[in-house]
Amino acid sequence: MMAARRVYAADVFTRRCPISLFLQACTFALVVAVWTPAEGAEVPAACRSNIDAKLPGWRLATTSAEVAKWAAEMKEGPTVLHVDLDGDGVRDTAALIVTGAGDPPAHHIAVCLSRKAGPELHVIDDLYCSDGIMIAKKGTRAHDFENFRYVTYRTNGVHAYCFEKAGATYLFRNGRFIRIVDSD
Repeated sequence: MMAARRVYAADVFTRRCPISLFLQACTFALVVAVWTPAEGAEVPAACRSNIDAKLPGWRLATTSAEVAKWAAEMKEGPTVLHVDLDGDGVRDTAALIVTGAGDPPAHHIAVCLSRKAGPELHVIDDLYCSDGIMIAKKGTRAHDFENFRYVTYRTNGVHAYCFEKAGATYLFRNGRFIRIVDSD
């Protein structure tokens, strides 16, 4: 009678490793490689330039592997969005960024609204959450936990979330971004 034999990855490694473990490690490495962006990745040059002028030394936030995997499944974010945020029909850019070398570093959302003269930069400080960002779609009806009322979004917004915990959506109103705490 033959004994059951485990199947191992290629013997080119000095240690043998079960294929399932090898595949999990490869999948994890691929997710991290895809969702750990290089500095300024996906942020248009003109927008990067405006952010550099206001916040020298900024960089895109680095997300956890769990957030990166979830964002990949959702097919948006977790650090850069391209969506119309002010209702003018032109795509704008929002980026979850960090500044400083503190532990933890300061998180911000840099938004470049598309204008004929070039991007108009708005920086959202004091974020409610900072694990990642996603689009809050125009027409969404949400509960505003700070003001105890329901609201319907007239424009798209940037939703900053604490993964599987809470979040807030930032909407452009009257020349600035307002916060709606819509998940708690």
